[in-house]
Amino acid sequence: MKKILVPVDGSSQSKKALEQAVSIAKKYGSDVTLISVVEIEADVAFSELGITMSAEYSGIRETLTKIKEDSTNKMLDAMISGMDCTGVTIKKLVIVGIAHPEIVDEAVKGCYDLIVMGHRGLNPVKRFFTGSVAKRVIEDAPCSVLIVK
Repeated sequence: MKKILVPVDGSSQSKKALEQAVSIAKKYGSDVTLISVVEIEADVAFSELGITMSAEYSGIRETLTKIKEDSTNKMLDAMISGMDCTGVTIKKLVIVGIAHPEIVDEAVKGCYDLIVMGHRGLNPVKRFFTGSVAKRVIEDAPCSVLIVK
């Protein structure tokens, strides 16, 4: 178990998952990669309907995405600095997209041995309509998935 992927959204569940992943990494000498997916929900809905975006909207979207990426990087830094990660190599990935497929794609591309993630994240409304990201990752992951409650 050399590579562990930890999807993080800033929720208490994802913090518990990171704690568990670091504990496992210390025991087995694993590297840990935190992945956080910045989602721009309206774009997904518009693109599925075949609606194209104006240049003005594209500029606003780029600004919003940059703000979310910066905020996400700060959240990841805070989570890492709040833990004893002595002896563990920690990497960060911030990706723009939709959480479930981006997590699975990274697990495949990065040849991860384990995904450690929280049972539930920050968005209960989205979970009601689309299902749990954790459940979907379990179904499609190329490796073992540890769900932390």
